[in-house]
Parts: sequence; structure tokens; C-alpha cells
Amino acid sequence: MHIRLFAFDLDNTLVDRSGRISASNRWAVEAARASGAEVILVTGRSWRSTLPLYRELGMTGPAICYLGALEVADGTGRVSSHRPLSPEAWERLRRLALDEGLAITAALAVAGQGPSRGAGLACAPFAVDTALATRRADDFNGWEDWNPYTEIDPLLGRLPGPPTLAAVYGDRSVRRVLEAFPAGLPDSQFDLSDRIPGETVLHIWHAAVDKGTALAGYCRRRNIPPEAVLAVGDNTYDVPMVRFAGIGVAVPGSHPAALEAADWVATPAEAVARALRLGG
Repeated sequence: MHIRLFAFDLDNTLVDRSGRISASNRWAVEAARASGAEVILVTGRSWRSTLPLYRELGMTGPAICYLGALEVADGTGRVSSHRPLSPEAWERLRRLALDEGLAITAALAVAGQGPSRGAGLACAPFAVDTALATRRADDFNGWEDWNPYTEIDPLLGRLPGPPTLAAVYGDRSVRRVLEAFPAGLPDSQFDLSDRIPGETVLHIWHAAVDKGTALAGYCRRRNIPPEAVLAVGDNTYDVPMVRFAGIGVAVPGSHPAALEAADWVATPAEAVARALRLGG
């Protein structure tokens, strides 16, 4: 079937470990767009850190960020959908962190309203990324690399509601959260894949959020069947969208779970070229 939508992960898929987009990956996006198909970025990044790459790639349409918790409609950051942590989960995590001095960061994607589109019309929400932390973790290296715009707010009092995503930093804080919530938190999921010596991070976000669910919702609204979608990724977070797509692609060197889920193993450029040949 002719591909109507190409979905690309960013880190280690379109963007290399140094933060650069290669000429071949840039060609993949341009060729996909030139075919008449839609192109969408589906990333774990915040909108704030996605935007420079979005602009570099010449994107103008939607983007899915925070592993699927946020969808923006275009380069203005106008929010199409947002799924933060549940209030109960956030209050329990926040209370533990404050009571025991744990190092947690709360990232909120929607912190403001955009300009009114006319008299009597409600203001549309816009993505305004805010990141607040109780403190720096003394057993965590590379805080600045992980938290380029995070501000310290010991009581997290400036947060207007549950965050889009929470991160627990350092071995001590992570261990304590896992001990306190052995069955997890209500309507939430935990991920401890970032367990590098000296850089342990536990990510927590809504249980209903993943890249595949977000991409499927977008496709339903656009009337695009799964078989007309090609999705490219590299990690466990990408597995749901790779499985959703009619053609799921894992780049060479991907996590074993992504390789197992994929129909093809190919670079973005190879996948786009092959799909365009198949589509005639």
C-alpha cells in the first residue's frame, strides 16, 4: 500500500549521539515529505528540546512529544492533546519526596495559554515546558546534561498541577520510591531503563501513554489506516509505534525489543527509499 504517513523517532534514529542530523537522514525526511505523505516526529523529548530539530528538518505539522503524552498541532506549540500524571499518583509521589528529601524533577508541558483567536473565543493552550526539581541529587552525575533548563523549587510549589512526566534521580531516591510503591502508583508506569552507573533515573508517566497509542489516535483523526503508516525507531519506547505501523522499522543497532517488533531493519533513508519503490 502507498504510505500516507511516515513517523520518525528522534534520538538515535534521526539524531545521532552528538545531536546531529546526518545528510542521509535529512534526505529521508525530505523525500518522505516530497512523496505527498505526512511526516510526524514521535519522540520522548520535551517540546522545548524538540523544537530546534523540528525547525532544522523544515517541519510545519504536528509533533508528538513526551513519549506520547503531548501532541502539538504545529510549530507554534498549540496543544492538540495532553495526558499528565493522575492527580492521586502525583500527590503521593510529591508527598514522599518532600517528606524524605528525595531528588525528583517534574516536567510540565502545558503551563500557559496562547493568544485569543477572537473575541468571545477561549484561548487555546500552548506548550510551555517547565521543569522544577526538589533538589540536585548528590549521587547523580551530569545533572546539567540531563536538566538543561530545570529550576530548583524545594517544595514544587510553582507547579500548577500534575506534571506531564516525573523523574527520580540518583540511586538513593530511586531505591526509596521503588520501596515505597512496590506495585507502582495509580494509573502510572515506571521505567528504569536509564540505569547507568552514577546516572540512575526512574521515569514515571501516565499508564495510558505510549508512542503507539498517540500515533494511533492521530491516525484515527486523520483517517489514515495503520497499513498506510511507516514508523522508524530504535528503543523499547518505540516498540508500540513500530508494532502499530503497517511497516515498522528498527534502525541497525536498535534495542533487541525494537528489532524483534520490526518488519524491516534499515536506516531511515533506506526505509523511505524502499517504501517509495514499493508504493510505485
